[in-house]
Amino acid sequence: MEEEQVKENSKIYLKTPYLDAIQSIPGESAHDKYCWIAVEIKARIAMGANLEEIVKMEQFPRALYGLIKVEAAKILNRTGHTSQSNYEAIEEGLRSENSEIFSRSLQAKEFFNNITDFDYFSNNLLHHVSYNTRCKIIKKLAHRLAGRNPQLAEEFFDGILSSYGVDRAMPILVACSKLFIKDVISKQKLVLSIGMVNLLYKRYPDLIVWYLKLSNPALNDPLERRIHHVKISEYKSFLPKLIRRNLSAFVEIYEMHSKNSLGVHLSRKQANRFAWNAKKYYLDKPNIFYKLLIPENISEEDMKIMFPKMLPDKIEDFNTNRMLQYLRQYPKAFSVSLLLKSYENVYGMSLLDEEKMVTAELMKILPAEERVRQAKIKTRKHDEDSIGGNDKFMWTSFLPANEVLPKIRERIAKTSDMFERKNLVSQMLFCCKVNEDDESLLEVLKYVQDRHRNEMSSFHHAFLVKIQSIYDTLHLSLDHWSILFEIIQRMYAKAKSSDFINVPMDFLETAVRFRLNNNLPPEPILKMMFFVLSRGYQSYWNVLTDYPEYERLCLLHFLRIAEQMEQESWNAIKTKTIPNLIMSIYRFNERHAKVNDLKIEFFSMRDYPWIFNELFEMLKENRQDFRLNALKTALKKNEIDIYNHLWPSEPDIATIDINTMNQLKKDPKRILSHWETYYDLCRKLNYNGAVHRFVRSLRWYNTIPIKFAERCVDGVLKGKNENLLVMLGSLVHGETFAKFIEPLLPTEKMIDMDEQSRQNSFSFLHKIPYGMEMANPPVPLELIGRLCEGDYLSSSLSALNNSCRRTSVTKVIPFAKHLCCQRVTVAKHGIRLIAMVTSLEELIEFLSISWKQQEHHSVRKVVFDKVKHLFRRMPSPSTWGLMKMIISTISEKEESLLLIWPFDLADVPNDYITEYLKIVLEMIDRLEGTSKEQTIKSYIISFLRSIDFAICNILPDEFLVELFRRYLFNETCNHANPAYVARALLINLYLETTGDNLDRRLDTFSKIFVDAVKSKWNMLDSTESPHYYPIRNAVRTLITEIVYTKMKPEARSLVIDRVMETFLSVLTHEDDAQCYLLLIYAQEWNRVKTPKEFATEIGKKLPELIEIYTPLFSYFIADALKDFLKHGHSDNFSSEYFLREFVETLSELGTIEASYTAAQVLFLFSKESGANCHLPVLRKLAKTEHPAIKSLVNHIQK
Repeated sequence: MEEEQVKENSKIYLKTPYLDAIQSIPGESAHDKYCWIAVEIKARIAMGANLEEIVKMEQFPRALYGLIKVEAAKILNRTGHTSQSNYEAIEEGLRSENSEIFSRSLQAKEFFNNITDFDYFSNNLLHHVSYNTRCKIIKKLAHRLAGRNPQLAEEFFDGILSSYGVDRAMPILVACSKLFIKDVISKQKLVLSIGMVNLLYKRYPDLIVWYLKLSNPALNDPLERRIHHVKISEYKSFLPKLIRRNLSAFVEIYEMHSKNSLGVHLSRKQANRFAWNAKKYYLDKPNIFYKLLIPENISEEDMKIMFPKMLPDKIEDFNTNRMLQYLRQYPKAFSVSLLLKSYENVYGMSLLDEEKMVTAELMKILPAEERVRQAKIKTRKHDEDSIGGNDKFMWTSFLPANEVLPKIRERIAKTSDMFERKNLVSQMLFCCKVNEDDESLLEVLKYVQDRHRNEMSSFHHAFLVKIQSIYDTLHLSLDHWSILFEIIQRMYAKAKSSDFINVPMDFLETAVRFRLNNNLPPEPILKMMFFVLSRGYQSYWNVLTDYPEYERLCLLHFLRIAEQMEQESWNAIKTKTIPNLIMSIYRFNERHAKVNDLKIEFFSMRDYPWIFNELFEMLKENRQDFRLNALKTALKKNEIDIYNHLWPSEPDIATIDINTMNQLKKDPKRILSHWETYYDLCRKLNYNGAVHRFVRSLRWYNTIPIKFAERCVDGVLKGKNENLLVMLGSLVHGETFAKFIEPLLPTEKMIDMDEQSRQNSFSFLHKIPYGMEMANPPVPLELIGRLCEGDYLSSSLSALNNSCRRTSVTKVIPFAKHLCCQRVTVAKHGIRLIAMVTSLEELIEFLSISWKQQEHHSVRKVVFDKVKHLFRRMPSPSTWGLMKMIISTISEKEESLLLIWPFDLADVPNDYITEYLKIVLEMIDRLEGTSKEQTIKSYIISFLRSIDFAICNILPDEFLVELFRRYLFNETCNHANPAYVARALLINLYLETTGDNLDRRLDTFSKIFVDAVKSKWNMLDSTESPHYYPIRNAVRTLITEIVYTKMKPEARSLVIDRVMETFLSVLTHEDDAQCYLLLIYAQEWNRVKTPKEFATEIGKKLPELIEIYTPLFSYFIADALKDFLKHGHSDNFSSEYFLREFVETLSELGTIEASYTAAQVLFLFSKESGANCHLPVLRKLAKTEHPAIKSLVNHIQK
């Protein structure tokens, strides 16, 4: 663009009538200008003017007509001059797309207080406003109705529910009566947000308690469907609030979820309140409520009651270390006594007799004599086992120190590895601690000082860490510390080679405390500490913060050390030391000012002018040092004159935040005086929300918005800075912004592919939608539509959704319908927009028409997803009719819809479940002729798997019968087939019942089984295999699964007997010997209770089986028996125990048939797991004088 044209455009588009109108109103700030407007309006009212006369006043600019009209109507109502025209003006303001006018209208309390009719409110307001406006109006209405008129609130809730759905109606719920809310929650199966729960709890605490109890796991009866899923985990942050007003309810809810880890966290105040008021609960059930207590607050008397109840019921679940964790804050003697007594009382045996239960943590607190006894047991059993994770503490460390330390010193003398020596020294420290032997510890310290003075630095660092972790070093004696001081002084003397800057700071802090507590000078240690702080990585120099006097003393010494340092050493550390030291002093003052500690003398930095002189010199060298950022803020807060001296000409503008907004309100002239600085900051932080709010608020201030707008336009047109479009959109009126950007929009739908221009052009156009999002009122939708037509759709999507949310529904719907007629990617967004803004009735009609008219599968998927969501959220005859129509017309073109099975039954009400499944099944049948066989099988499998136990009990028997007839015997060689899932449906769901219902269902099964066998037994399917009979494979698989499936004891016997009866009614023992034998074994097992009894009964049955099959079939009889022993017995017995008991009993029966079968079973099992565990039985069988048995046993033992 030519330079002249740029200037001309700049002049044109700097015409900002809205900003100019605001500028013409007297006042420096928004508050001043609104006050002037109110004063002028009130003056005219006093003169008898009506609304129309007021808004036509010459003092009021025409560009602000809508805003003035709303303000005048509000003031007229407030002063008692009510009229219909006033309410119409406010209503018009509520319909405005200008958020400023709408916000001022929303403040009209009198308007909302006089709403009495939902139909009028809906037809004249809700149906015409934007989506965002509708949501805000509903929330405002809920706020006005709450506690005032629950009957009207209920009328509005029902009206909004039927018009816009449950999500839009939810805000009104808080204004309704308790009974109404409870009824709505139950009927609509509502899941309340945490915010809604907090609001309702303030008004109806009992209601929320009732709602939370809906999460009770005990309500999840598999026989009954529950589509109201209240998850207590969603409210864990709310639950502690019950403690204060509804303690019993909290206890009940917490206890009902005790098997699940709720993760409820109590503040210290809440925990103390719970401990004070809930003592009877946690004393009675400590396993449940212990987590809610502060362990340090539990008295010994209470723990005596609680601890025995906290032991697990089963001894194998007992964990010594875990139980000791509960006792960690009590004296050793008390802990040991309570643990041992509780264990003996609960389990009837001594814990100390169970070697595995005696852990290192327990041995640390045992009395000396018992500890030594246990240590000797451990050392005998675990000679070289280590304990304690990475630290190789041997069990010998628990023996007396005079026995252990000489041996460890001998090992150290023979060890060349430094890390091993370090671990051995750690063992010595541990041994001294366990034995509470201070004399031995002194010997160890002297030993380390004398014999290990030349170790590597890592050895000494590890030594200091270890002694600090094992001992409370503060309470060591002066003799101990004198040696420790010598060790640390030696390290300090060799600071560079000893890596002294990494010395543990907590050790140095303890050393300082020890010296101060014992009236020793702390300076030597403080010098070491200063060295570490000034050269290490710490930025906080506040040490000993729990002891304010000591902390202050340390800071004073640090200041003195710094001031007295030699210049060369000081120059090396000053850039790090100065900011950190000053900040630490301010932290000290601030922390103690908060607690109002009058005993503590605060620092005054004016007493240390030298440090600010050093800071001034530091600024001369580098004013941009990152360490200065926090320091500048602290100096401005605490030493404003020093701050102004150090940074005299630099305005204090680091960011745009709430403080900037407050400053704008209090002192707009200061903002104006530095407007260029603020402008540059806004330009840099262009996408910050606080910046957007700041720029938007500038509209109502003098001069600043005009300067900002001119600079933005100049930057966009001359500087090609597209980022400024966002700021400009926030600043000027939406109509002005629309006129500005319209010439900048692309005239062609496709991106210019010229390499040089396309990137710059697209980058510029990519930012226009961001500016559109900021514009108020929103830009015309037609402008956004131009971006949707070409390659710019992805850039404009956010602006499209944002603007449609803020634009009147009467404009959005025709625009969105126009988008639905565009290309596929655009049409999908048109459908989503209509689903967002329109009413339920219109949406149902639109989705129905769209499904019939749209042909592309991608667009149809969007329609389908919206229909599913609508039915899930609002199940009703109308939404069900739409859902039914959609499913009934799905064809092979929509296979992409079914890639992930979309027909989830979790939220389908019971009233629709049967018909829902029927039309889905009809859909599968319809697709069967056009889709691939494997695809149809996947549909059937997903369909059958969607039926759970509760649904199975709801479905009519004839429908289930139809499913079984279709798929139960529809067997293929591939295991992923419908028959596999149909068998699970039959066995695990259909037959999982009792009484007359089971009899009836078994009759049904028998009929299906007989009909299938009679019609298909000899049908060969050569496509799968040359000798494949599908029905025979299906029958065998079905009966095998019935035999192997766990069932209720009262049902299993009846099921097995009826299956055997049905089997023999159409087949013989020769048609399928495997099925027959498994059923025989299952019948015999049903009659007994133990493996021995079972073996006895099988032993009696074997001669009969061998007779009907002949001895030639004995191997097969044994093989089937082996399978049953492996899979068909009760879980009350382990497989190994069951087999051992069975074969031993069978071999003892004395008959040839029983002994030979026992040998065959062992032979078959030996192929899988060997026969070593059955040697006694094999030896017994080897004595049998029968060639077949003896040969088989010898073969097993080869």
